[in-house]
Amino acid sequence: MEVQGDFNPDLDFQSERLTETADYWQSLRGARQMPSHGDIDPLNLPPRLLPHLELVDVYHEAELRLRWRLIGTHLTAAVARDSTGKFFDELYPSNDLSTLSAPFKWVIENMKPLHWTGTSGIAGKDWMCFESVLFPLSSDGKTVNMILGAVHYDLR
Repeated sequence: MEVQGDFNPDLDFQSERLTETADYWQSLRGARQMPSHGDIDPLNLPPRLLPHLELVDVYHEAELRLRWRLIGTHLTAAVARDSTGKFFDELYPSNDLSTLSAPFKWVIENMKPLHWTGTSGIAGKDWMCFESVLFPLSSDGKTVNMILGAVHYDLR
């Protein structure tokens, strides 16, 4: 697998779904630096966003570990698998792990959203472009312990 992409802390999206997700996260955040997972109410999310969403658990152990908590159907269809409940380090070889973890680590370290675009080699689909955004969530307001993501794959 080879994932190529660019990070951009400026949230200038092409996908309307990413813009809507950013607006939703901002409404949850209010005056805080970041909202918590408990602030998310699936009943208040526009249903058209759900297939594009992902949640990643962040474990601050001796080494940082990331685990797919939820992966929307648009994402599972694009990559031809559902990795819900699996740790990144169980799924991806070390070179891919480093590439895939980098934007999540950036969000954890900076406690800010990140716009990520590129092409994906997942499931042999290196022609497939994606646009995504990752948002920090924190139960204590100080440490990122979950990341809300929205992804749009160009499935043409």
